[in-house]
Amino acid sequence: MMLLRRAAQAGARIGARASSTAVATAASETLSQKGWRWLDITGFLTKWHSRRAWILDLDPPSRAAMVMTTEYERKLLLWLTWMNLFFFPISLWFWFGQFTHLSAKPPIPLMPEYQYFNGRKRDFSFHGGRWNDCKECRWLEFECKKICHDKLREEGRDVLGLRRPRSQTIGFH
Repeated sequence: MMLLRRAAQAGARIGARASSTAVATAASETLSQKGWRWLDITGFLTKWHSRRAWILDLDPPSRAAMVMTTEYERKLLLWLTWMNLFFFPISLWFWFGQFTHLSAKPPIPLMPEYQYFNGRKRDFSFHGGRWNDCKECRWLEFECKKICHDKLREEGRDVLGLRRPRSQTIGFH
């Protein structure tokens, strides 16, 4: 009986509390209030000024975690959300701009001619010896050497390199 009486008293106290939500009618609303109401179409201004509205907008596990969140952190989260939304189109614009840069080769200085640079346009006579005969071929470019040696053989010169077919060589190959 005592437990039932206490429950009834607690229920009466809770029922006696007034609701904190204020409802304005269209007739009593000023032009400024109407403007702010229409600006708050996403509910951001309400969530900015009311911790309760912000927490009610979260999913249940997040609501439980918000007990440990300070007011500064709450407003920081709201601010960062809006900054992310603001910068997202700018980020997409920069990201797409990178693809347009890929289609153009950047201006670079002309490299000096070294023996290892731009080899196909250079004379390979620095090898010396019999390799001077095939100075248009690079050192390990065997297909070019075969063609060059065939030309030398047609001229009547004896070429030691690549005289026999590769299948009949002796040793490591």
